[in-house]
Amino acid sequence: MLIILISYKLFGGQIGNESLAKILEFSKWYMVSVAVVFSAKTIETGFSERETGIKEMQVYDKYVTTILEADNIEARWKLAEYFSTVTPTDRLRERWIAYKELIKDDYQKFKDLDSQENTLLSQQSLTSDQKATLNYVQREKATYEKKLIETRIGRWVIVFTADTGLEQSRFELKNLIKAGIDNSSIHFKDNFYRILSNPFQNKQEAIDFLNAHKEKIRKDAYIVDLDKWCPNEKFNGDYYECN
Repeated sequence: MLIILISYKLFGGQIGNESLAKILEFSKWYMVSVAVVFSAKTIETGFSERETGIKEMQVYDKYVTTILEADNIEARWKLAEYFSTVTPTDRLRERWIAYKELIKDDYQKFKDLDSQENTLLSQQSLTSDQKATLNYVQREKATYEKKLIETRIGRWVIVFTADTGLEQSRFELKNLIKAGIDNSSIHFKDNFYRILSNPFQNKQEAIDFLNAHKEKIRKDAYIVDLDKWCPNEKFNGDYYECN
């Protein structure tokens, strides 16, 4: 109609039948062309939004896998801190910010416990009270120190005793065997002969074992990561030496 009105004005208010037919044909062509272009743009926008949505979901799936496989809450916190800053899409970035806020309190508690544990383990020897404190700290810390889905095999061990003499350590080892706790070994570290359990697959398994046998184990027993605590162990035919 707009085209016909414009044409009507241009022709001085008079339009012949032939001109009118041409104007109508042009109008039809114009309307169909506009409709086709508009439809194409609408479809293109729809496909573009759908493609963006699919890409976002693919990225989201990768993020979920990354979080599930992160070794501990500290790793998850660092991932959330990184992706909440660099993620290009608003929707995903907002989810990372929300996740970071969700784990903030647990992360801070983990850092406090980690600091306490490092302070205690850095000492040459511990008193009975300090060993009991270390035991408690490690039990608390263990809840934050594992994957959401555990897949990694570790080398976590329980340190049952520490003696200045080898014979006393052998005596303690026999007592543990009598109590039904076998497969232990003697490790020499920092001038002490220490009886260690066999490695557990993860720290939680060591915690569970400690809880299940607490009546048979000294209260000052504690847990360490053998790879860090005794990284270069060598067996001399009688006991292991930590270099």
